[in-house]
Formats: sequence, C-alpha cells, structure tokens
Amino acid sequence: MSDPNDFALGQRWLSNTESELGLGTIVAVNQRTVEILFPAIGETRTYAPASAPLTRVTFAIGDTVASHEQWQMQVEKVVQDKGMLTYSGKRLDNQESVVLKETFIDHHFQLNQPQKRLLAGQVDDPKWFDLREKCITHQFQHATSQLLGFVGARVDIIPHQLHIAAEVGQRHAPRVLLADEVGLGKTIEAALIIHQQLLTNRAQRVLIVVPDSLVHQWLVEMLRRVNLAFSIFDEERCQAMAEDKGNPFEAEQLVLCSLDFLTHNSRYFQQACEAHWDLMVVDEAHHLTWSAGQPSQEYQVIEQLAQVTSGVLLLTATPDQLGHESHFARLRLLDPDRFHSYSEFVAEEQRYAELAQAIEPLLASSKDKVQLSDEAKRAIAQFAGEELLAQLDEATSQQRDKLISQLLDRHGTGRVLFRNSRAGVAGFPSRHLLSYPLPLPEEYQQALDLELDPSRLLSPERIPEFVDTWIDFDPRIDWFIDQLQRLKGEKVLTICAKASTALMLSEAIRRKTGIRAGLFHEGQSIVERDRIANFFAQSEEGAQVLICSEIGSEGRNFQFAHHLVLFDLPQVPDLLEQRIGRLDRIGQRQDVKIHVPFFINSAQHVMLDWYHDGLNALELTCPVGTSVYEELEEQLLTALQNPHDEIAKRQLIENTQTVYHALRSKLEQGRDKLLEINSSGKGKIEPLLAAIQQAEDSPRLEKFMTQLLDTIGVLQEEKDDDCYLLRQTESMLTQLPGLEEDGMTITYERKTATSLEHVHFFSWDHPMVQHAMDTITTDVHGKSAIGMQRDKSLPPGFFWLECLFVLSTKAEKHLQIDRFMPPTPIKVIVDPKGLQTDKVFYQLETVNPKMSTQLVNALQTQITTSVERASDIASKQGQQIKQDCLNDMQEQLSDELNRMLALSQINPSIRTEEIDYLRIQQDALHQAISHAEVHLEAVRLIVNNH
Repeated sequence: MSDPNDFALGQRWLSNTESELGLGTIVAVNQRTVEILFPAIGETRTYAPASAPLTRVTFAIGDTVASHEQWQMQVEKVVQDKGMLTYSGKRLDNQESVVLKETFIDHHFQLNQPQKRLLAGQVDDPKWFDLREKCITHQFQHATSQLLGFVGARVDIIPHQLHIAAEVGQRHAPRVLLADEVGLGKTIEAALIIHQQLLTNRAQRVLIVVPDSLVHQWLVEMLRRVNLAFSIFDEERCQAMAEDKGNPFEAEQLVLCSLDFLTHNSRYFQQACEAHWDLMVVDEAHHLTWSAGQPSQEYQVIEQLAQVTSGVLLLTATPDQLGHESHFARLRLLDPDRFHSYSEFVAEEQRYAELAQAIEPLLASSKDKVQLSDEAKRAIAQFAGEELLAQLDEATSQQRDKLISQLLDRHGTGRVLFRNSRAGVAGFPSRHLLSYPLPLPEEYQQALDLELDPSRLLSPERIPEFVDTWIDFDPRIDWFIDQLQRLKGEKVLTICAKASTALMLSEAIRRKTGIRAGLFHEGQSIVERDRIANFFAQSEEGAQVLICSEIGSEGRNFQFAHHLVLFDLPQVPDLLEQRIGRLDRIGQRQDVKIHVPFFINSAQHVMLDWYHDGLNALELTCPVGTSVYEELEEQLLTALQNPHDEIAKRQLIENTQTVYHALRSKLEQGRDKLLEINSSGKGKIEPLLAAIQQAEDSPRLEKFMTQLLDTIGVLQEEKDDDCYLLRQTESMLTQLPGLEEDGMTITYERKTATSLEHVHFFSWDHPMVQHAMDTITTDVHGKSAIGMQRDKSLPPGFFWLECLFVLSTKAEKHLQIDRFMPPTPIKVIVDPKGLQTDKVFYQLETVNPKMSTQLVNALQTQITTSVERASDIASKQGQQIKQDCLNDMQEQLSDELNRMLALSQINPSIRTEEIDYLRIQQDALHQAISHAEVHLEAVRLIVNNH
C-alpha cells in the first residue's frame, strides 16, 4: 500500500486493482482522501491515503517514456522537485533534446515489466500466464517448423505441387518457369511459392502480372487459397493516387495488374520498374512472343521488369508447343547470361535428351542390377563422371535412386524449368461423352443457311432475330430440364459461350421448374459471383445447377460436381479443355460425365465430330489441339458453313487425325522424362507429406484456438460439416481482422475447406490465428499473475516463482533469422531456496486482490531474489541455445553453400547471386545470433495453502 506522505498534486499513479484505467493524475490530496483523475477514460477515483491500492510510476535513466503527444524519449536525467519528477533526454524519432514533466506522460501507459507489475500488485488470473506461455511456445514452434507455409493453403495436398513449392519456395530469389500441363495446378504452385517466400521473409514485395481477363481470378485465388490480399493496380487507381506525387507502386506490398495495363501506359510501366520488387509472377507467359531482333512489346515489358526484380516466376501450360525458339526466349527472361545463344541452347538440349534416353532403363527397372549399353554409358558419362558411372552397374535399386537424384542435380534446365504432364501424374478421373442429337428447329434452319459467322453457327440463339424468343422453341430447353430432373440430387455445371445465353437459360429454368439454379456471368461483381459459387457448393439447400457464361471456365474449381453440360461448343480446343478442367482435376473422385446436346446435320454436329472423332478431345486431354486447330482452321470453318457436306467433313476428320498423331508423336518424343522426374518430386517429397498428415491429424490447434478465442471474447457456435461460426461480442479484448459483424465460418479440416469455398481454413499459417496470438503476447495480460496451490505435503506459505523468459535478437527480415532462432521461450521455476524445479502446476486457484497485495508485500524481498536466481539460470540456458542455433545455422548454410558451389561447376543454371547471398546471410546471421539476449517475459507467483 502507499504511504500518505508520498502524495503530491500532479504525480502519476497506477491503480493496482483496475489497470484498465490507465495512468492517473493526483488532482486533490488531504489527510483523509486522495483524488485521482484517469484521463484515458475520463473518470475519477477517491481513495483513503493509508490503504490506496496504488503504485507510483517512475522511470530510471535508460528507460523509454511516452509523452501524451505520442512521441517517445529515452531518459538521460531525472530531477525531483517538491515531490514531482522531471525527465530529460532525447526523442527517439528526431534525436531532439526534450524535457518531460511526469504530468505529461501518456495517459494510456501500462506497466510492462513483469517483475514491477507483480511487486506493484498488478496481477492477473493464473490462466493468463498459461495462455501467454502457450502463445509464445506455439509461435516459436510455428516459426521453426518445416511445415511453415505448407499447411495453411486451402488446397488438396498434391505431391508434385508440394514438391515444386518446397523446391522453389525455399530458394533465395527463385527464377523459374512453371510449365505443368493444364489441370495440374500451376496457379496453386505459384500461390504456395509466394506464400512460402512471404512467411519466411525471403520476399516482402510481390508483383503479379496476368492477362486482363485473369486479374480478378488471381485476386480471388490468392485470397481464397493463401489469405493474401493483393491490390489491383489499373489506370483509374494510379490516377487517383497521383495527387500524392509519389510512385503509386510503392504504396502497396502486394500488387496485381494486367499486362495490357503495363504495355499501354509507359508512365506507369516506368514507375513499376522503379519500384523495388522481391518477386514477380507472370501468368500465361507463352503470350510473350519473341524472335531474334523482333521481341514483342509484351516481351520487352516483362524483360525490363525481370532485369530489376530479384525473383521471377513464369507460368505457361505450353512451354514448347508455340515453338522451341519461344521456349528459349522465356528461359532467357529468367537468366539472359545463361541462355544467351539459341544455337548453343539447342545443342545442350540435345545432350540432355540423350541423357534422359540413356537412363530410361534405370528408371523403368526395379531390379538391383541393370546392364547399360555402351552408348548409354557414354551419354551418362558427360554428366556423371567415371566414378558415378562405375557405381551404376553394381548399385542396388535404392542406391540407384540416389545416383539418379545426383544426375538430376546436373540437369541443364532442371533447376529453372518444372514440367509435369498428365502422363506422369496419377489421380485424374475418366471422362465420358454423352451426346444428344436433337432436331434443328425450322426457325433456325433458314437463318443458318445464310449465316457465315462461326460463333452464330455454333450458337444460333445468338442470331439477332432470336435473342428474345429462342427459349420458346429451342428443343435444348426441354432436354436440359429433363436432364436436371433425371440427375436430381447431383450437381450439374453448365457452361455457355455468352452471358445472354446463360441469362435466358436461367430464366427458362425459373419459369418452368422449381429447380434451384445459380447464375454466374461477367456482368456480376466478384462478390456476387463468389456468393453464387458458394450457393452451388453447398451440399444441402444449395443450387443443383450452376449456369455459367464462359467466365465460369476460368480458373474456378467445381470438382465437387461431376456432370458438365456444354450447352454449346467453343471453337478453340484450349477453351474446351478449360471448360472440362473445372471438373477434370486432381482430387475429382468420380468419372466426369460430359453432356453435349447438338442439332443434327448442323455446325454443332460438325464441331462435335471434329472434337470427338478427330481429336478425341472430349474424353482425353489434347495438348496439341490448338496447334491442330491453327493448321486446319480454314478447312474447319468451311465444314462448319457446309454441315451437309459429308465428304468435306470426313476429309476434315482424316486430316485432323493425321496432323494430331504427327504432333502428338513429336510431343511424346520431346518429353524429357528426367525433367519430369525432377518436377514430380518422387522419392523426395514423401517425408514432408507424412509430416503434414501427422500435423493435420492432431487436435492440438483446434483445442488451443477454442481456448484462445474464448479468452479473447469471440463467440463460437458449432455447425455442421466440422465447421464453427465465429461472432463478435461486446466483451472482446480486441478486433480481429477478417471477423466481420455478420460472423465468419471456419473449419480445421482441409477436406471441408476445399469442398466449401466460403469456409475459412484455420491452420497455424492463417493470419487470424497468428493475430489472435499476437493479441495476447503484445498486451500485458499474463505478464504477472498469482495462483494458489493446495499441496498438503508442503507447509502453508511455501511458494514457487515461475519465470518465463524469451531469448531473442534483431536482424533484417530477408536474413530469415526466425528460420534458425525465432523468439525462444525459456521457463524457469524456483522454490524459496532459489533451487530450480520442474514441478508442473494444475488447476491453480485464483487469489482475490486483497490477498494478492498481502502476499506480494510479505514476499517482496524473496520475489526479487528469486527473479535474480531464475535470470541467472535462464542466461546460462540461453547461452547454450545460442550456441546450438549457431551450430545449426552454420551446418545448414554451409551444406547449402558447398552444394551450390559444387553444382556451379557442372550446372550453369546456378546463379552467382544465389551463392553470394548464402555467404552474406551466413555472416550476418552469425553476428545476429551472437548478440541475442534473454529478457523476462512473464512471472507467476504460486503460493501453497491448505
């Protein structure tokens, strides 16, 4: 308790029992009462001087103190005059010399030092200490986990995607080309890499450049998949920010824009180049056309950005199908020094093709010993050396796998190019075409005889005279309704070329049936489209059918459905594959049924036969389809305009089959099986997969978050499908970003999150999980606590002091200090004799404020001594942890550096920048870890009583 003689007007005091009042100022004092105003909340308290539960706030030289004007100063001198303190020192923001009277200290001040809070009687319930310790421990475990950045993405765990994310995401400034075939998840791979780079502080600023039509899709995917909120930059936004007279691209860390925007606005393009980026991602990179001396404007834009950006990811599903020279040009964007001569590149590729062919017997055989031909040995010797080559003949199958892995390291483009094909990846469903011939209505017949436009030939409802009436006579309407009724209880995705068709089809369903249908088209906002997609995804009370315009074929994942109705057929094979790819994806658990209604002897009939009989593009993927289309476009158009000419149609299909088989054979011969093995991660990724599965089987996160959210004051309502509804309450300690007024539905189950897109997937990576823990660790709750233990084997009054220390240091983010030594908890418990104990405390009882004050006053000297003893123990433990962290860091980075140095001698794709960074990182981390210090984070007094 305070001494009545201690009080003077203007002094600053804290309430031991109501710390939420902030810092109080004495406004009146006499022998009987002392009156204190608490400006932070505008309330006054009156106390009896002899028993006032108050603590005087004072600062010593070296302390930091905040003024009520929000600036801070470091104390250099303290003067006392008539009971009032005046502090002199320098402001932290501008180093100006200032004087601060205690009256003008920040009203919102809270006592942070655990020992001072305990001795001042500012203590919390013992559960707060436990929660604080759990938060710090979980944050430490998350920062040092090999799963950091892997568990939080709302995606199915697919081995080849996870391998690429692990291989590329953990590099410094990665520069790679992701070239998986359609449906294998390049966007997900890019999202995982970006997520990895940001969470591990390898990158802070990211620029994504995509075709204009994909901007919103990427925006939604980044938010939905990995909780990253990118900002769309376009001309309107940049003009609005022009008033600030700065570079608008420096205003945000995560920026998304279209390639057209940068290509057609030289000023903004220049500003984008001047802004520093750690990572740039470019989708649909095959559109960057190039030939020696004649690069396209789009290519030049990306080339200039790539020259000033450390990390670059290029995405394309067609790396080589638009020409081998264009493929070289994209690799040239990644490393112009390495890929400077096309002729040299071709020669080098030939050697790697020979290597891939030479080791094929090793890949195909499971026997311990495989006899290689002399020609194969010569091809391997160019990369393996005689020592490695000699081991291949006598190696067991397990040893051979290791040797093959060493060959992969030597692969020419294996470090900069990742290419998985469906031929090498399991898990895809079968596709079945169900076609439905329908009579051509008389209304269409006459108009089609005069029509030359292929889009109207394939979709006659778009002929102007029928746009408002076609649903009254088109037999596809009744067919469609009949199919939905036959498929009652099953989800049906329907795609049309145009929004107008989708709108009319939806209207017909509304008029004629009670079937629940969703409408999805480009005229809706992103929020509306998300809402409709969620309506379709709901297992109960959701829409049976989703009717989409072509925008529904772009990047959305509807694999919970397996019926696809193609109300019309697109003219270009790649677009057909995009449509089917909404359902035909890894993770689809049933065969995909493709329903195609068509008018007999019409352009639709020709198009269907061309796709099915010529390309087999409906039941199998057709990676060469668009190349065939470009070669036979004129002949196809003629056949569409003359659907009754059977001879012309048969000739078209025969020519299509000939071109298809020629291109397919060429493509198959060009498959680099060595590259595919390196891209798939087989034999490397299995331990990480097992660790993720083990983590997701554990209930640890769900139990912890249930307690943490309850403590913060978030209402949690259990729902169906392993989901919880989180709601705000008036008693919440803080606002959690993302938790809106109408609530938030979450799940801890990956399967539920991937099937219900509106549900948030909570993991240790999720920003709200991290923010909730930060809420506890950055506040004073739990910094000091008192609890009661009942142990009859020990005398009443026996006590323990439980001290939680944290070992930490500071380093620039890009050095990734948390990878080796994040803030590390050290807990020390000492008894009254100062002896360390490992006693575990359960169900501690709360101590009332009056008794807490009495206990603290009675044990002040012992508490101080015990803290000093615990600090000595923690410091010794900290020294050992520092040494262990140093050893671990040196070992890991030395291994990485030595491997890179060795590879640089045999693989020119190793960049000097990567090696230099490892050396700099190693030196800087050694210094940072060496300067780590232990500080007291929280203290809990536990007193025995019975």
